[in-house]
Amino acid sequence: MSHEENLNRLENIVSSLLGKLDNIAAEKQKLADRLRQTSEEKADLEQEVARLREEKDQVRQRVSGIIESIEQWEQKAAGNGAA
Repeated sequence: MSHEENLNRLENIVSSLLGKLDNIAAEKQKLADRLRQTSEEKADLEQEVARLREEKDQVRQRVSGIIESIEQWEQKAAGNGAA
C-alpha cells in the first residue's frame, strides 16, 4: 500500500470512530435526560404517596371519632334503657 492509501484508510477509520463517538454522546445525553425525567417523576410520586398517607391518617381519625361517638351513644342508650 502506498502512503496515500494508508492515509486515506486512516482518515476513514478516524472519521468512522468520530461518528460513533458522536452517536455515543447523543445516546448518553438521551439517557441523562431520561434519568432526570425519571427522578422528577419519582419525586412527584413520593410527594403523592406522602399526601395520600396523610389523607389516610385523617380519614382514620375521623372514622375513629365516628365509631367512638356511636359507642358513646350505645352506652348512653343502654344506660337509659336499664333505668
